[in-house]
Amino acid sequence: MDSRTLNSRLAFLKSPKNVKGEAKMVEKVSDEGAATLHAEAAPKKIRGRPFQRGNSGRPRGSKNRTTRLLEELVAGDGEKLAQKAVELALAGNVKCLQFCLDRLMPRRVGRPLDFTLPAVSDARDVVAAMAAITTAVNDGSLTAEEAGQLVHILNGYGTALKTYDHATRLAALESALESQKKTRP
Repeated sequence: MDSRTLNSRLAFLKSPKNVKGEAKMVEKVSDEGAATLHAEAAPKKIRGRPFQRGNSGRPRGSKNRTTRLLEELVAGDGEKLAQKAVELALAGNVKCLQFCLDRLMPRRVGRPLDFTLPAVSDARDVVAAMAAITTAVNDGSLTAEEAGQLVHILNGYGTALKTYDHATRLAALESALESQKKTRP
């Protein structure tokens, strides 16, 4: 059975004439016929690389067809549209006002903190700084997100202190071993 015959039978089943009371004509298809129908209907998928080596598909910088069409539509009228948005915002349109303010002054991701950490010069000082952060969160002068960022900074600083401490200890041990080798004959 070819695909034209199958499509005509499917069209018969979907036709509005076959709504009430009329018998539907359906033909049984053997397993072999179903397999060939399925093979004809669905194209084989290419597994692995769909493109040749070195060709990743769409070229860099290429745009979607819809994006290009929208850019062409707005290309000549961009300045007029921006002026109209500003006029509507000044007239009191809240959405246009929000749109203009978001473009002119985008939301800040972070804010400067009015919080002073104690001086951190040793690993013991990190503990005091963590205690100060915890106290500030409890008092409400720092949010949990801000405290998390400060703790992250302190963790990095603590890691740097450990690395520096290990490096100085290793250098001292190596120099002590070197001096022992020189003194022994």
